[in-house]
Amino acid sequence: MPGYDGAVESVALDGDAVSYKTIGDTPPEGICGSGLVDLLAELRRTGKMTELGVLENGESEFTFAPDNGLTLSRADISALAQAKSANYAGQFIVMRNYGEPVDKITKLYLAGGFANYVNEVNAVAIGFIANLPQNRIVKIGNASLEGATIMLLSSELRSRMETMARQIEHVELETTPDFFDIFVDGCMFNPMINPSR
Repeated sequence: MPGYDGAVESVALDGDAVSYKTIGDTPPEGICGSGLVDLLAELRRTGKMTELGVLENGESEFTFAPDNGLTLSRADISALAQAKSANYAGQFIVMRNYGEPVDKITKLYLAGGFANYVNEVNAVAIGFIANLPQNRIVKIGNASLEGATIMLLSSELRSRMETMARQIEHVELETTPDFFDIFVDGCMFNPMINPSR
């Protein structure tokens, strides 16, 4: 569900008790991306889900808002694992082939609406973002709008960005020889393996 009123945006588990917060503090109608990241991380942290996304006792779903009938099914988890893995593979391949080792990355900037609300500790825990300490992860909000405004106001910065844009290289992830292996690793709900060059 998009980040609208009624979307569960954060989740915490304490034993069998589930607590959550919704956007607009209204009754839950669904769950948005930040809530899914929290729920998956909490299921892993509490041992209610394996790294492979299998729910404890072979359950087919986990109910996180029983009064409202909201559940996370095994099929949902599988779809989320694949979506997360595409993100994982992109980060992993770019860092390994073109970047610095993770310990040399001083800042990881998270931009956009979803990134602004995601719990970065939980995102690292399930392998959604690179395995960096929380103090090196910076949320910057709607960077595209702010960047466009800056470019409109500064011809010097616009010129620098045009030069940078010409140097961008498109990386076809699926043509990477070990893409499938990386994708499979990324389907697991564990912190990202630090790539080595």
